[in-house]
Amino acid sequence: MAENVQDLLKQGIEAARDGKKAEARELFEKVVELDETNERGWFWLASVVDSDDEKRICLKNVVQINPNNERAQQALTRLEARQERGPADEEVMPGITRRTMTLVVGGGAVLIALILIVFFAITSANNSRIAEQTRQAQILAQAQTESAATQTAIAAQATETQAAILALSPQPTDTPRFTPVATWTPTPTEGPAAAGPTPLPTPPANISGSILTWSGRDISQKGFLPIVLFPVNGGQPSVVTSEVGAHPDISPDGQRVVYTRYFPVTFDFGIAQVNLSGGDNQPLTQGLPFLKPQMPYYCQTANLVSFVALPSEGPQVDFNNDDVQIFQVYTLNLDSRQFERITNDQAVYTYPALSPDCSRIAVVRNDARGASPGEDIVLIDLATRVQTPITSDLGNFIESSPRWSADGSLLTYAAAPATMPDNHDIIVRPSDGSGTPLVPIRDLSDDINPVFSPDGNWIAFSSNRAGTYDIFIFDRTQNTMYQLTSSQDDDYVSAWKP
Repeated sequence: MAENVQDLLKQGIEAARDGKKAEARELFEKVVELDETNERGWFWLASVVDSDDEKRICLKNVVQINPNNERAQQALTRLEARQERGPADEEVMPGITRRTMTLVVGGGAVLIALILIVFFAITSANNSRIAEQTRQAQILAQAQTESAATQTAIAAQATETQAAILALSPQPTDTPRFTPVATWTPTPTEGPAAAGPTPLPTPPANISGSILTWSGRDISQKGFLPIVLFPVNGGQPSVVTSEVGAHPDISPDGQRVVYTRYFPVTFDFGIAQVNLSGGDNQPLTQGLPFLKPQMPYYCQTANLVSFVALPSEGPQVDFNNDDVQIFQVYTLNLDSRQFERITNDQAVYTYPALSPDCSRIAVVRNDARGASPGEDIVLIDLATRVQTPITSDLGNFIESSPRWSADGSLLTYAAAPATMPDNHDIIVRPSDGSGTPLVPIRDLSDDINPVFSPDGNWIAFSSNRAGTYDIFIFDRTQNTMYQLTSSQDDDYVSAWKP
């Protein structure tokens, strides 16, 4: 059965990618009928069902199966927030919907017309005034009676519809109508845990270095985890700092780590640097005129880091959309603590990565406030500030986390279709934007955060192929995949230490 389920899941994902939602839905429904604890089946089904209620039920099943599925939790939170706003959006005043208001306005128009008729009758036929008023009053009474009957019928119909919906949605478990409730209880039972996917082979001994990550379980849902080093050829991982953070990078000499550090006392974050040998965990951006600095990246030939932050002057938020914060690109000289603002526009920038010669920055740019929003990768020349697009698909694909090869000739990054934002693949292309992009790593799962090995022959990345995000390593020369970690923690790749 398991093999049949996997075939159905694969066919469903291919149909979803091709825009065949009806076919994809039918296949995903078969998947969850055959395997009611199939986390990916429920997650993909949520992307092709029609109503928000069905999406919510599918996502709740995902979270019940795997409470650590952060993406499902976030999608469920957004969906429930939208559903809470929905009734309010449909009410033009408390307790009155747009449909009811339309009926009322229509009735008002009829009433006005009747009053005009009465007035005309009074002025044109004074002798029949009393009789005409009586007749119009009768017409008005009849119209009001019919309107009341119509409203009663509408209310009855709505009650019947609501009852039908409740009948299709078992209460209070939110179990989907296409899942037999009696055959699956999401509450864990005693006994051996179900075996997950068999891990891939571990990396061969001829690979050297360590993978720098932020890893653990994000219980607080803030996106910050311990900074950890995983040796590629075996050995125990080591915690770089007990402070939680994200997006760490390794210095050119391999002795220091810069990262986005979370400050729990102030519930804020900034950029900090820590020695791998221990101690000296110092903030780098405190007191500087910008807010929420994050995503630092070392220059390989100068004591310089790039990062993004909110400028303290000018607008920081798109007031037409409170979710859009206008992060700009900066550099900071670690010797002089002199900073420089590289961009000065209303676009949103993320994931800035200095080229090995430190002459350019590869960064994700989103003109979120413009006529053509959507993530694309651009190269910014530090000398001229000229931006050269590397991708130009705007809102069709979501690009993230560009990283350079050691010689600067290649870029690798993750990209997902906008219709399936949790299904990234790994892309490799020349850093000048020429040629055809290659997709060496493509899977039904979410593959993110790629980094080149120092010799460029390998790519490490994170993937949720087993549910949580583990570290995988791809051999570019042999087209072979290996798996470095396999645990219940999420391991987010960020850099490859020589």
